[in-house]
Amino acid sequence: MPPSVAILSSKEKNLPQSETSKSEPSVQSQISNNEYCITKESCYQQLQQLNGNNETWSSGPSHQVRLNAAGKSVNAESLSRLLVTVVQQELNNCSLVLVYDASDLYSVVVKELLMLLPNHPKQVVEVNGVDDLLGVLWVSTGCGGYLLLLDHPQPLLTFANTHHHTWDYHGRYVFVSQRVEQVEALVATRNGKKTEHILGVVKGGQEGEWRVYMNMLYWGEGVRPVTTWRHHRFTSQSQLFPDKLDDLQGAGLRVSTFELAPSIMYYRTDNGTLLFRYGEDVAVVENLARALNFSLFFAEPADGEKWGRRDSEGQWTGMMGELLRGEADMGVANMYLVLRRVMLVDFTAPYSAEISCFMARVEPPLPRWQALAFPFHPWTWLAFLVGLILSGPILFLLVAASSRCGDETTSLAGLGSSWTYTFGLHFREPQAVVPRMDSIRVFVFFLWLYTMILTVVYSTNLTAFLLVQKPPTSIQSIKDLYEARLTVAALGAVHSYALAASSDQYLQGLLDVYSVYDSKQAAFQDVLMGKAVFLQSTGFIDFHATTQYTVRGVPSVRTMKECFSPYNVAMALQQHSPLKKVFDEVILRIQQSGILKQSVSDALRLASTTKEYGGDGGGGGDEAGQGVEEEGAVVALNLDHMQGVFMVAVIGWFSAVVFYAIEICLFKLRKEDEASAQPQSSSGPLESQATGPQQGQAMHCRKPEDYLFLQTRTPNIEQLLIVMELMRKNLWYEGEGKRDEGQEAQGKKEEGQEAQGKREEGQEA
Repeated sequence: MPPSVAILSSKEKNLPQSETSKSEPSVQSQISNNEYCITKESCYQQLQQLNGNNETWSSGPSHQVRLNAAGKSVNAESLSRLLVTVVQQELNNCSLVLVYDASDLYSVVVKELLMLLPNHPKQVVEVNGVDDLLGVLWVSTGCGGYLLLLDHPQPLLTFANTHHHTWDYHGRYVFVSQRVEQVEALVATRNGKKTEHILGVVKGGQEGEWRVYMNMLYWGEGVRPVTTWRHHRFTSQSQLFPDKLDDLQGAGLRVSTFELAPSIMYYRTDNGTLLFRYGEDVAVVENLARALNFSLFFAEPADGEKWGRRDSEGQWTGMMGELLRGEADMGVANMYLVLRRVMLVDFTAPYSAEISCFMARVEPPLPRWQALAFPFHPWTWLAFLVGLILSGPILFLLVAASSRCGDETTSLAGLGSSWTYTFGLHFREPQAVVPRMDSIRVFVFFLWLYTMILTVVYSTNLTAFLLVQKPPTSIQSIKDLYEARLTVAALGAVHSYALAASSDQYLQGLLDVYSVYDSKQAAFQDVLMGKAVFLQSTGFIDFHATTQYTVRGVPSVRTMKECFSPYNVAMALQQHSPLKKVFDEVILRIQQSGILKQSVSDALRLASTTKEYGGDGGGGGDEAGQGVEEEGAVVALNLDHMQGVFMVAVIGWFSAVVFYAIEICLFKLRKEDEASAQPQSSSGPLESQATGPQQGQAMHCRKPEDYLFLQTRTPNIEQLLIVMELMRKNLWYEGEGKRDEGQEAQGKKEEGQEAQGKREEGQEA
């Protein structure tokens, strides 16, 4: 075997081509006996002597190569056989692309490959700059194989750092280079960090020897040697493209997350020290770590922006910014699969589903004194009032019409009497008057049946409303929310994209009142005050409503009935992350096994025992449970239940006082009118100073004109009493006058009898 020769080319010495030609006499070639040839011709002669009959040496424009008996370069022949072996063993079913630059060695190798692999290369591209790499077919339907023979790798390194979407991250790359540092540079590029399979082939120390290196991906930094090609075979049988994702060998992956119950919850000690995280998203990540053998390093977004947003300079903050900059390997926090995020990062297969809803406060119950009106709907009350008003006149008209056919009781003849009669029936007051006519009896019978049903239904429902407080009318639909103009609070801007993309005019209108809050506590405070509604997933709302804002079964917040925009929940990864494929497979197995459901149940059970998440009654406070009755207990009606009844009594008393004051004022006005209309006398308008028969005569001689003041206005009780008094006095005086006349006639009769007696005595005498 001839001794190895190492000749440095101008490119390896970082010298321009023009300077190399001037310095050719200084180029040295070391041979086995440690002698050096100063000129190229002397080197060729010495090497030809060492090679014997099998191999010869030739010189190229930039470096020297050894030739075999067929006139081919030894390194070119060895490299060609190496690449053919790799293609046949590892890339046989792949779509092969051959990329090379115009160096003597690689030009020869490409020709050899085209002859040895006539059916494999799908594309052959000669590269002189970055633009030439744009013509490479970087997309393949299945396996993609790429043979990169580049003496000058700088265009490839630039391309791998700038063209992120024009690269086959799942392809298998064989990069032939002069130094191992160039392979490490390719692996360290932005695209190289996310490529699973990069194989580096570097010239070894001996002629025809090539060392093979493999990228580490998540196993470590840089590259590591795999095997060596020598004597037209590999020195060790090693897997050139192993599966680096099935077992990550304990690699540490950074998870960007933050506290967001129930997806991400923190378990802290009494002094606030974080012990561990738990929740649905944490359960998914931990199951992935156990299945793929990697370690987890949790960290919150440095800028406190949670999911993140685009700032004024166009840069993303928060979790999205960390994933875009490569500072985090994955991000979890109830991440919605939305188009705006899919364009920036990759998502795993969804492991949960949510729908966006609005959290609103539970309106305080209406005062119990309003319970008297609750049994009937306002329209029912209106119909009841109309029936009460019309039933009196209808009865009056029937009585008037029936009087032509017979005598009806006089107590129903007047409109006021008929109205009073029907009014009493509506309030279930028994009426002593019974109609005489059959038509009137039929009307009264059905009126009685109608009022009986109304009063029974009212009294039955009234009992229920006295015991149970009625909730007020609350916002339930998106239209109601739009008209209420309450602030729509959210923790991020992702929901605003869904509102803007909606075809519903009311959802689009909510963008005007959309506001991003820094913390959920501030949003909850505004919700409880009735200033805002909180827009989040149903799972988030139900968890907090149950654990923190429910006391003795009575919640202080609720979920609106009308929701919108269903979402899938998944894990966010860096764009073109090689982890996506294996993560999708493991997540599918986790869902099918039921492990995720069990983990979520365990997390909720643990949260119910902690003070932070409402284990001791939470943030609802004692006030939220005031007035709550024990379930299943017999409840006695207290003053709070019956406050409406007592309010009716108070209103009656107040109304009586008001009407009494009005009557006093009217009475004084009447007195003043009577005094001004009649002549003044010391004895008053109803009495005379005369006594005896004269007074009686005066009272007896009163005429109807004397009571004309009763006809000037509607008589009231006081005036009726005055009339009755006058009538009583007239009757008394008239009786006195007749008694005096009788006594006078009796006196005259006695005088006549006395005169008769005297006559009789005269006759006797």
